[in-house]
Parts: sequence; structure tokens; C-alpha cells
Amino acid sequence: MNFEDILKKDVSKKEIILGHNGNRYLKVDIYENPSIIITGETGTGKSILLDEILLQLFTKYTSLEMNLIAIDTSGVELNYYTQTRYSLINALNDKNKALVVLENVIKEIHHRKDILDKNNCNNAFEYNNKTNKKMPLLVVAIDDNDSLLDEPDIDNILKYIITNIKGLNIFLVLVTNDVHNKFFINDENTNASILISFDYASETESNYANLPNVEDLEIGKFKIKVNNKIYKFSNIEFDDNIIKRVLETK
Repeated sequence: MNFEDILKKDVSKKEIILGHNGNRYLKVDIYENPSIIITGETGTGKSILLDEILLQLFTKYTSLEMNLIAIDTSGVELNYYTQTRYSLINALNDKNKALVVLENVIKEIHHRKDILDKNNCNNAFEYNNKTNKKMPLLVVAIDDNDSLLDEPDIDNILKYIITNIKGLNIFLVLVTNDVHNKFFINDENTNASILISFDYASETESNYANLPNVEDLEIGKFKIKVNNKIYKFSNIEFDDNIIKRVLETK
């Protein structure tokens, strides 16, 4: 299954497809699942999945309907996206700026909650239907290849964002090399909506990513945990020119 096939699927504006398994594909609602954590070693396919997620969103939303906040500790993977009209603020290859950017996300969370309170709305979607003003989708994309999560306060900031964005039309995707990521702890107060692992582990590694029966995975295949159900899927195929083609049309 390639990227062009995905675009032909019957998928609503608020849904994205996360991989395929033969003719089956996994469709998720980003309003109901507003945060995704993707872990794995270098070269296993994490950043490709991030591209697939972002490119689907870029084909669905205009720059008036969606803003992108990008944090990339390598300064490479998300560079294309920061050069588009979608880009709001970004931090490339700068851990100190990444902290500032994430603090700005928290400010935006508070701002959106205040707007909803003032308009007697329970969530952003009710607000968009009720008022002439629109609360755009805010996508926070983090590609961490340099142990950003080891920095002081980052984990608490991310926990706060993950547990407070539902209903605010904010969608967070975190990609990290940290295969024993602390955010895989089985705690509903810290868990992201969707957990994805591109790595493998032996049965003796009982604390591994909180995913039972983890087995050897080929490059580009991953285990995904959604609503306490675990699936095995493959990345969607696409060539490097697709990124340029999609972004140039926006």
C-alpha cells in the first residue's frame, strides 16, 4: 500500500491512517486520540511514519485551518515542514529553544481553555460550530534524536500537554529513540492515546514499552497500542518526492 492509495480511502478530515497489514489499514480519529508516541532505534522507520502522519494532515487542511509547531533535535527530519505557511514556531537542533516552544504550547492550552469557558463551550469542535471564529488544528510534531527527554522539566511538560489537549483541537506526535520511554508506563494520567514501538525485545525484558509479547520486527514494521488493543502494522510506502510535492501544493 502506498501513499496515493491512502489518499483514495474513505477517511474523514479528522482521521488519519497509521500503517497497513496487507489490505487492512488502521484508521484513527485524532480528535479522540490527540497524542501519539513513537519509539524505536535509528533506521527502524519512526520518522517515515511521522512523515506519513504529517503529509496526510497537509492534504486535508489549509494553512488557515492548521498550524504546525515543530521540534527537531537533529534539525533535519522536520526542516521541510518549517518552511511552509503552516509553520507557527519551531526549534531545530536547539534543546533550549525546544523547552521554550513547549512552554508556549502550554500557554496555548490555557488560552484555548479560556476561550471555551468564555463561550460556554465544552470543546473546540462545539466552539467552531457555535461561533464564526474557528479554533484551528494545532499540530505539535517532535522528532527527538538527541535525548531531549533527558532534559530537566521536559517530561513533566510533555505529561501536562498529553493530559490536557483533548477537546482543544491540538494533536501531538512524539518520535524518540528512547526505547524504554517513560511515557509507556501503564498509567492513565501519563499515557498518550496511541503508543507505537518499532523495536523488539526478549521475553525477559518485562518493562519493555508495556507491550506484551513483543517479537522481532522487520524494518518498517511496528507494534501499536490503541485503546489497550495491540496490532502489528507496516509503514505506508512513499518516495522522497512526495514530501516536496505535497508541500509545494500548499
